[in-house]
Amino acid sequence: MPGLNYFQEDTIASLSSSLGGAIALIRISGPEAFSSFKKRLKNLKSSPKPNQAYFGKLFDDEGALIDEVVWTYYQNPKSFTGEDLVEVGFHGSSFIAEKILSSFFKEGVRQALPGEFSFRAVKNGKLSLTEAQAIPDLIESKNQQAHEIAIEKLSGTQNQLIQSLSNDLRDLAMLGEVGIDFSDQEVEQLSLPHLKEKTKVIIRSLAKLEASFAKGQLIQEGIPVAFVGLPNAGKSSFFNALLGQDRSIVSGIAGTTRDIVRETLTLASHRQSYTFRLEDTAGLRNLTSDEIEKIGMERTRQSVENAFLVLLVIDSSDSFESLKEIWSELGKPYQKTIGILTKSDLKDSMKRRELDFFQVESWVQTSSITGDGLSQAIDQMIQFADKSLSKQKGEVILTRLDHLKAVQKTLIALRAGLEATCEDLFASDVRHALHALAPLIGETLSDDLLAKIFSDFCIGK
Repeated sequence: MPGLNYFQEDTIASLSSSLGGAIALIRISGPEAFSSFKKRLKNLKSSPKPNQAYFGKLFDDEGALIDEVVWTYYQNPKSFTGEDLVEVGFHGSSFIAEKILSSFFKEGVRQALPGEFSFRAVKNGKLSLTEAQAIPDLIESKNQQAHEIAIEKLSGTQNQLIQSLSNDLRDLAMLGEVGIDFSDQEVEQLSLPHLKEKTKVIIRSLAKLEASFAKGQLIQEGIPVAFVGLPNAGKSSFFNALLGQDRSIVSGIAGTTRDIVRETLTLASHRQSYTFRLEDTAGLRNLTSDEIEKIGMERTRQSVENAFLVLLVIDSSDSFESLKEIWSELGKPYQKTIGILTKSDLKDSMKRRELDFFQVESWVQTSSITGDGLSQAIDQMIQFADKSLSKQKGEVILTRLDHLKAVQKTLIALRAGLEATCEDLFASDVRHALHALAPLIGETLSDDLLAKIFSDFCIGK
């Protein structure tokens, strides 16, 4: 759409739901939203009451019926966008959607840009920037924790903390500026040591936010899980059993898996759920002359090093001597490992003394053939994740890279302020900190940057 930008004040329309179901939704927002929609109705005898659903029939230019619809008129400023807005529910056909939108476009309404409805909500003070950014997070949430984080952002919890921090920074900046004028007088509240102590309090809050990003990424993007074990131990069978499909090649020939096979899935247990990024690695083995196997082993080691959780898969009928040696070479990552004993349907005896060597806290006996132990293994994975990633009440967790970078830049400026030798330098550093926090506050952002943020949204949101 050449020449168009997010700061136009015209009327826009877009599909705001998926198609193919019983009902789909179109939104129209702007000064001509209701008048454009009204032209396609017949027998509208009186002005509609805002926020009330109506049944109607929508017609094209030639008077032919397009569809029977349920529509709601939201009068500005009491709407999602803060403008006049009409939501139209219709039978979820792509053909009908195109007919309805085309009829609006003929009235001078234009197709909304990606995220333009949310942009207008922010521009008109209906949402903060962080609340608007929670909308795609909510739509894309894959598990319970990600859903809770998005809901809290949308409800304004994160925004309240950010606004509190920004207010503290503004107060600090003001005191720093005033301190310049009174630097030759002994006013305790304006003294550089006192201002630096206030700065340390803000730094602690921001540092906590910075540290939360790693947790947020694991929750939102998925927990890296490395499947490791000797060749033919049943890694791929267990991998496939978790997925519920044959994703890794399973063969009686040792070394079938030579490269890492990756899949993502969400597992649930006891009303809790997490998303896991599974990596089925090449079987652990001692040094080999096969160049491909060497590469596979190196990738396995990297996978173990980068994993948040390791699943050590052992065939309960095997000798463990070679595995012990390789496990030691891997650094014995027992603190992040769950032991999985496979092929338990083939042999019941357990070599407990040998298992003690691996120092794994818990072992789960499984069978990929019968499914025994699969639910217990999932329980263990969820419990392991929950120990580190469970969200505490009131905890604010960063999930966006641009928010992390803003916090980091703010911290750099404030830490520089702690080293300032005079009020002028301190005040300058605090001003830089306040400017750096802008992507979270939503203020003083350039038009281009705001447009870039919302261009990543879905059309219709």
